[in-house]
This record gives sequence, C-alpha cells and structure tokens, in this order.
Amino acid sequence: MIIILLSFIASYNQPIWGIDNPLPVLLNHGEVYIHFRDEPVPKVRAKLGVGIWNSIILGVSYGGDNLVSYGDVDWEDQPSLDLRMRLFGSEWVESVVGFNNEPIENFSGKDLFITAGFRLYVGSFRVLLCGGGNYNFTENGEKGVDIFANTVLNINGPHSIHAEYILGANDDNDNSKNRFNIGYRIQSGALGVEFDIKNIFSGDLGRQIQIFYRENF
Repeated sequence: MIIILLSFIASYNQPIWGIDNPLPVLLNHGEVYIHFRDEPVPKVRAKLGVGIWNSIILGVSYGGDNLVSYGDVDWEDQPSLDLRMRLFGSEWVESVVGFNNEPIENFSGKDLFITAGFRLYVGSFRVLLCGGGNYNFTENGEKGVDIFANTVLNINGPHSIHAEYILGANDDNDNSKNRFNIGYRIQSGALGVEFDIKNIFSGDLGRQIQIFYRENF
C-alpha cells in the first residue's frame, strides 16, 4: 500500500495545455497524448498528439456541438492542427512557438502563437509562470494580436491548480475580453482529469471537464 501511495504521489506529467491557453511544455520523443474536453457551450472535442525528438508536438483534434444532448450533432467542418516547436529550453526557462487553430468554445483558436515560461521549485511545490501572444488570421471579428498568461501550481505530484488570463484584445465584438479561468487537475500515472471554472469575471460561469492520457511508446 505504501509503495502504491508513493507511486501515486510521485506521478507527474507537466501539462502541455492550460485551460484554454498553450503552455511552453512539449511531449517527450515517442510520447502520445490523448485528450477529451467537454466544453460549456456544450461541445465535446477529442485530440491526439505525439512528441517528436523532444522538440516538436504534432497533434490533431476534432469535435462537435450537441454531442451529449438531444438533437443533431453539429460537427466541425474540418479537424484542427496543433503544431509546436521549442525555441529554447533549460531546467528553468522554456519557450515554444506554434500554430493551433482549434476553436475554443465559440471563439476562434490561437492560430500563430509564442509562449515562454519560468519554473520555480519550492520544496514539494512546482510553479510554472508563463505568458505569450498570438495572432489570429480568421475574418470573424477576432483577427489580430492577443496576449495571455498562465500559472500552474503543482502540489506533491498528482495535484495541480491552474489559473489563466486571456486579454481578448483582438475581439471586435467584446465577447471574449478579459477572460479569467481556474482549474484543478489530478492524475495517477498516465491518466488524469481536470475540472475547470471559466469566465469567472463575466457573471456567467462556465464549467468544463478535461480527461487526458499520456504514455511513452
């Protein structure tokens, strides 16, 4: 029992994605990432990604509205791409550039983005502080430059608390400005689940569940 408990406490995979924002973290070479997300709108999305040479992530995702509900499913027109490459990295600092056109709820994806982060280690706590910017190419009122920030606090291995902010500077319709989200993630080995509360300052809270699996092959 003690061995099982210690194994559970020690298990920790750095998240590559926050709640809605990409993090400056990549998969190891040959590591596979399977991810399901049930969004508040409601939309369900599945993602599959793989790490290449410890420096690249190549992933695809696909989803649809009304999948877990009544009525017809409104599938997305095409799959979305998640491509990331490390710019530089060390034990403390890391930066990633990439492209991700995966829609977030009813908002457009990040498209071209760059993010950088700094890691702190304080006893049994691991802290990732990061921020980034992106340029959206779509012509739906969200074209242009935006910025975002994330904090991830890991506690004793399996427990993580996420907080993130999205400015929404490129939203001409003011629908996605100043979004603040928080989440709690727990994992055991390769399997984990995350519970998110979204748009806290809007007065209309959204609830989201993410399930993920990571394994080396």
